[in-house]
Amino acid sequence: MKANWKNGVLYALLFGFCFCGGRLAAKQDAIAAAADGHPRLAILIDDFGYHGEGTEEMLSLPVAFTAAVMPFSDCTEEDAARIRQAGKEILIHMPMESLTGKREWVGKKGVFREMTDEEIREATAEAFAILPDAVGLNNHMGSAIMEDERCLSAVMGVLGEKGCFFVDSMTTANSCGGNVAAENGVCILGRDVFLDSTKDVEQVKANLRKAAEIAGRKGSAVAIGHVGPEGGKTTAEAIAALIPELEKAGIEFVTVGELAK
Repeated sequence: MKANWKNGVLYALLFGFCFCGGRLAAKQDAIAAAADGHPRLAILIDDFGYHGEGTEEMLSLPVAFTAAVMPFSDCTEEDAARIRQAGKEILIHMPMESLTGKREWVGKKGVFREMTDEEIREATAEAFAILPDAVGLNNHMGSAIMEDERCLSAVMGVLGEKGCFFVDSMTTANSCGGNVAAENGVCILGRDVFLDSTKDVEQVKANLRKAAEIAGRKGSAVAIGHVGPEGGKTTAEAIAALIPELEKAGIEFVTVGELAK
């Protein structure tokens, strides 16, 4: 009887420890979930490399974002230095052949369908040599290449070797980026929203709110904007104006690289 009483006390104590420990673990899990539950918004700003309109305003923004730099442009090194000084993340904005538009819009150097696999690999490697601290790559234009498995695989092969990620700007609905990235062991992210191509600040704000809403539903989102004529000062103004509103709503501004981890 005495032994049974002692066993009962022992079982009660064990139950109590397990119960309390379980509640503590559950509380810690809840805290971790709350910390990880902040919707994350990665803004990717394209077309650095020409010192385009809005460059200074964009680099002055007090939140994290990723700057995509054209690797073969006149101001590539100058803009990259400004970006580093501002503490922003660098991505290669790789010129790629488009199904529409003029060839010169892509640039003299980039990825074109008539190139061999080795030529594409060499161009991609050269871009990384020019921007050695780039954490990944996204396509400038590029609808033709994003639909061409051979050409895209040559690009992805270099990214896989370097352990870098790819951002599909989604310039075509027929992108094979996901499959080709998987075949080459490359992490791929896709654009959710284009912010600009307008001089209407209120429209850019509306697009940014849309990106935040997507981040709230999915947990994260990628929004692409531009310096230069596609966005520039208008886009920088809209982002700066909405920072307090979005942060108050619980949105966390992060780099694209943070989403790719």
